[in-house]
Amino acid sequence: MNSIQIRGSVLVILLSTAFLSVVASEEPFDYYIPESVRKFADFLYAEGDYLRAAGEYQRYLFYSSGGKRADSEQIRYKIGLCYRLGGKTEQAIHTFEALLQAHPENTLASSAIYQIGASYFLMEQFEQSAQFLRETLPQIAEAQQLAEAQQLIGLSYLMQKQWSEAGKIFKALQESDITEVKERATGYHTYAERGAHLPTRSPFLAGVLSTILPGAGRLYTGRLADALNSLLIVGVMGWRAYDGFSSDGISSTKGWTFGTIGGIFYLGNIYGSVVSARVYNRHVENEFLTTLSIEFPY
Repeated sequence: MNSIQIRGSVLVILLSTAFLSVVASEEPFDYYIPESVRKFADFLYAEGDYLRAAGEYQRYLFYSSGGKRADSEQIRYKIGLCYRLGGKTEQAIHTFEALLQAHPENTLASSAIYQIGASYFLMEQFEQSAQFLRETLPQIAEAQQLAEAQQLIGLSYLMQKQWSEAGKIFKALQESDITEVKERATGYHTYAERGAHLPTRSPFLAGVLSTILPGAGRLYTGRLADALNSLLIVGVMGWRAYDGFSSDGISSTKGWTFGTIGGIFYLGNIYGSVVSARVYNRHVENEFLTTLSIEFPY
């Protein structure tokens, strides 16, 4: 048994001991009956030990007549939530999808839909999150969960740097009757507007500048060392080519050799400037997104 397994076993023992000490004073306790397993699962969930709680909830379903009790749907939802909170987002998605397929009209269906979208979001599959929620919005019956799902779609657009689309959603949600959603939407809308006006660089302009003067496009994107390097290399190659043609005429091997090399570096300088502008913009946008604070309501 390795050290990780030992620590895990010790943790289970300590949690079990703590749980037993809590319930011992309340009533006679039999750990192996379904109600006791459920209580222990709730205890683990409250302690933040979500993955072990999921295991206990599954044991509860097994002990309680194969999960045919009236509360089995709530327990299955809780298992999915444990997986999501415990970082097992793919398992969470599978659990919520199974719940939706088995009970599409259940009162927990709206919450399960939101949780699937949230799980995709946490996996950084932002496009998938937005697409899934857009397709399932008509199935969300409750007003608050519908507004929360729409807000999550807006956040998915933000993370994809689709500032305009995100701004439209948050602007509409500013009229929401759900106070919490309305307040967050106001802040997110301002954020989307700021994202649309970040100090970016034009790849086209960077290319044009480097066409006129090698290295100018990279200077435009703040890369001084690269700009000087491009100017020096293209300048030296151009001068050596000119010197060769001046000395030996149009058939100069030196002129054609350095002219060809210089031309390649010149074109590379233009392309590199375009790429440099794109990298600059991506860096600015990514830095901006790190300041976005997101809280999942449930």
